[in-house]
Amino acid sequence: CMVQLSVSVNQPGSSMPVRGTQGTDVRHYDHRERSRPSPFSIPELVQEICSYLDRPTLVRGCRVSRQFQACCGQLLWMNIPGHAWANKFFRDNWHIHGSRIRSLCCGPGVDLGRISLYCRNLVSLDVSHIRDSTDVNNMDTVSHMNARAVIQDRVGCTTSAMNNKPNSGHDKAGPIPLRKTMDSYSSFVRMAENLERIIRSNKHIKCLQIKPQGQLPRSLIETFSQHDQLRMLSLNGWQNFHEYSLLLIIESCPRLTHLSLGENDFTQYTLEALASSSSTPISHTKPDTLFLNIPEGKVRLERCDDPIKGRNGSKSADQDLLEIHSKRAVLYHHKNQDQQDQRVQSRIQSLSLHQSGLRQDFLVNLTKACPRLEHLSLLDGWGFYPSSRFAFILSQACPHLSRFEFREQSLDLQDEFFVSLCTNFPQLQWIHAGRTGFSHGALESVRMNCREIVSLNLDGARGIQSGEVDQILQTCASLKVFSAQGVVLNGWDLKHGSTWACRGLETLVLDIEIYAPIDSSTMSSCSVTSVRERVYDQLAQLTRLVMLGLGGGHSVRGVESGVDLTLASGLERLASLHCLECLDIRRLRRVLGQEDMAWMVQHWPRFQKLEINKSRTYNHRGDMTNKAIEWLVKARPGMDIRLY
Repeated sequence: CMVQLSVSVNQPGSSMPVRGTQGTDVRHYDHRERSRPSPFSIPELVQEICSYLDRPTLVRGCRVSRQFQACCGQLLWMNIPGHAWANKFFRDNWHIHGSRIRSLCCGPGVDLGRISLYCRNLVSLDVSHIRDSTDVNNMDTVSHMNARAVIQDRVGCTTSAMNNKPNSGHDKAGPIPLRKTMDSYSSFVRMAENLERIIRSNKHIKCLQIKPQGQLPRSLIETFSQHDQLRMLSLNGWQNFHEYSLLLIIESCPRLTHLSLGENDFTQYTLEALASSSSTPISHTKPDTLFLNIPEGKVRLERCDDPIKGRNGSKSADQDLLEIHSKRAVLYHHKNQDQQDQRVQSRIQSLSLHQSGLRQDFLVNLTKACPRLEHLSLLDGWGFYPSSRFAFILSQACPHLSRFEFREQSLDLQDEFFVSLCTNFPQLQWIHAGRTGFSHGALESVRMNCREIVSLNLDGARGIQSGEVDQILQTCASLKVFSAQGVVLNGWDLKHGSTWACRGLETLVLDIEIYAPIDSSTMSSCSVTSVRERVYDQLAQLTRLVMLGLGGGHSVRGVESGVDLTLASGLERLASLHCLECLDIRRLRRVLGQEDMAWMVQHWPRFQKLEINKSRTYNHRGDMTNKAIEWLVKARPGMDIRLY
């Protein structure tokens, strides 16, 4: 802290020393005071602190202080979202600050040629939405007139937006309408040429997101392989998926650690060539053939790279077999064992196949090419029906797998699948199985085999008993995230003296009710009040809780309060949750009043987000909840309150 001294200035010629208010000789502090640096003299520290501020706060600070703007103004240009291109001022001035941009998401019609000229320090680049426009695929709206001639002539380079010449040679001859049935594959090739220039001019790109179509140009894949810093590659929404291009990327880009293939339909592909590539590297093959493991010198006609649409690989059952084979004979040269051992294995650790349709063979062959895989995501997928030996095969191919995400798979994945998964992967840390066939058998297998589980998502799971939820919380001490929306924990099932072992839990989503126990003797020995206090005491021990989502909370027999987070029911027992930041009570029976909200604000210092349903009833309790929300808006102006 800066110590301010009240200094009395001496008259000229006076020999009295200058003293502070407490008689301290200020001459001993003159040098220190003059040399004390301003906080802005350490720009790295200030920028690191300000990097956690949101954009409106940064804009406000830059408008108030010129010194702040000089130090932290560049933070406004480090992350450019896709919607920024809709702003005319940004489109006209972004190139001035191009060297400051680190993360760039290109909107539809952005000129990649200008990006390659002005942006030289990119770390993350997203061009997946650049071809969303129908007519002009890789150009600014300001170069729309020039794009006519470029698209009509299919020129392989992008016209720079710096040279806007509306009167080109073609325009003089008359207006040339844009082609509505333009070949989208050739336009992607044209976009890929500019993308190669951007990658070569930005040596520090680590994350790249593109939306391919058809076969990727060989030069683009070579650019990927020569880029030392590329770690994350997203190929979501691959139109006209080309199997050979994917195989070539996996083989030629060994530095990749994350590969995303979401929003695709792979149900007609098996990646058989990838499974056999251990004997023959894909890079030694021809683009129009898929190689199999054949002895050296054997000549054979090979099947073209076409999805399996019939029993024999043809598009229809009556198609001539010669149409699905190449007409040229291919001579195979089998690699010896020494050459096979010298091949660099893929370093992919995370594989995302969200919103994709696939078969078991496709997934098995793909994971075999990723022996270091640790994370596998199949969120919201379809067409995946694993066999009884799938978990064992996967454990042999990827022994380091520890994080699985299978949410939104409906009932395609049954309880037996998750039981075999936990048996073959005892090192599991993530199991996200919400809205699947995950049931009590799988939960028991998690409790017995996966003691190091960190994140468990069971949203919408059926058949899980209340006592099993209590047991998993008592057993898994390393659990940090437990989300079981729709799964009910009955307060009567909490045993006397039992404590939850997951003291480091940071996220808890659960429905808690106090239903009448099956055993009448249990109800006679305990009261509803004691059971409610027992539930609150268990929650109070989770002192590291950051996010709490509660449901239920209905009153018992219509008279006594349930666990509804009111002071009347025992809310004051949760004063130890000093790390709580987010409270989700959308599924909770709402009887909260202004006093309850005031208590939360006072005892939870980090409380900054509330998710709640606004009451639409006109009774006294509904009106009380609405008034409490209105009071919270005024008491905490910057708080994130989301009404549903």
